[in-house]
Amino acid sequence: MADAPTAAPAVAHAYERTLLTADRIRAGWDPTTVVRVDHARRGAVAICPRPFAVRRAEPGPAGPLLLDARSVDGSLVLEVRGPTATPADAAAAALEAARAWVGARDAPHELAATLSAYPRLRDVARRLGPVRLGRLPTIGEAVGRAVLAQLVQAVEARRSMAQVAALAGSPAGEGLWCWPTPRQLGGTPAWSLRRCGVSLRAVRALHAAAVDDARLARADERDGLDAVESRLRALPGIGAWTCGKVRAALGDPDAVPVGDWNLPAAVCTALTGEDRGRTGWTDDDLLTVLAPFAGQRGRVIRLVTRAAGRGLLPRARRRSPRAPRSAHRYW
Repeated sequence: MADAPTAAPAVAHAYERTLLTADRIRAGWDPTTVVRVDHARRGAVAICPRPFAVRRAEPGPAGPLLLDARSVDGSLVLEVRGPTATPADAAAAALEAARAWVGARDAPHELAATLSAYPRLRDVARRLGPVRLGRLPTIGEAVGRAVLAQLVQAVEARRSMAQVAALAGSPAGEGLWCWPTPRQLGGTPAWSLRRCGVSLRAVRALHAAAVDDARLARADERDGLDAVESRLRALPGIGAWTCGKVRAALGDPDAVPVGDWNLPAAVCTALTGEDRGRTGWTDDDLLTVLAPFAGQRGRVIRLVTRAAGRGLLPRARRRSPRAPRSAHRYW
C-alpha cells in the first residue's frame, strides 16, 4: 500500500515588519560610503536596497530586526523594524547599534589635524570627503568575519561569509540573514563549516571565539579595544592581523592589520610615491610610514587606498600573475 501523501509544510518564516523606533540625524551623509554591504544570493547580512540607503538584519528577542539607514534631504534617517513583541529596550539598543553601524558615533574631523602638515593628503581628503568609520553591532560578527578572511583571497572570504551566515544564521526575510549568534556558530560542527570553505584552523578559532564571546563583549564595554585584543590574542588561530581587522570592524581609527599581503605595498606606494612591487615593502616599512599619523592610522589607510583606487595617489603595480584560489575550498 502506498504511503499517504504528507501535507505541505507550513511557511517557516512569517516576518512581521512594524516600525519600532526611528531617529533623524541632521547634516547627514551617504551611508553607502560607510557600510560595506554583502553581495550574495543567500547569506547577505547587509544590502543596499536602493541608492543612498543600506539595510541589515539583526537577531532580536522576539524575531529578526531590520536596521534601515537612508539619506533624505541632507539628513540621515534611521529606522528599526521588527515584531511588535520586541521589548522597548531591545529596540532602543538596536537603534543605537544602527547609529554606530553607519558612522554616527565616529569623529572623522579628527583626521584634519593629523593631515595639517601634508598638503597633498589634505587635498585628497577634500576631494573624497570625510573618512567616516562604522562599527559592526557585535564583536562576534567582527571576529567571525576577520577569521573567515584569513589566508584567502577577498572573493573567497566574502563567499565563505555568506555561506556561513546562510548555514548557521537565521533568515530574516527580504533576502537577508542574521549573522550567527555565538550559540549558533559554536553549535555548528566543523564538517559543516568545512563545506563553506573554512579551514580547520579557522573553525577552531571560530568555535573558541564563540565560547569567549560574552567575556569579549564585557572587555569591550569596560576596558575598550585594547582589552579585547588582549583576550583575542589568547585564543587559538588569532594573531596580529586578525586583531587588526577586528579593531577596524569595531570602528578603531588607529587599526593597522599587520601581516596583510597587499597592504604594505598599497599604503607605502601611495604615501611615498615609490613603487617597490608587492614584495618590496614590509610591515616594518608600513608602520614607519604610518608613524606620523598615530591615532588615525586606520583612517589614513582607508583614505589612501580609496584615493589610489581612483588615481589620486600612486598605486603599486602588479608584478606577478594573480594567485590561484585556495585549494582547501575545493576538497
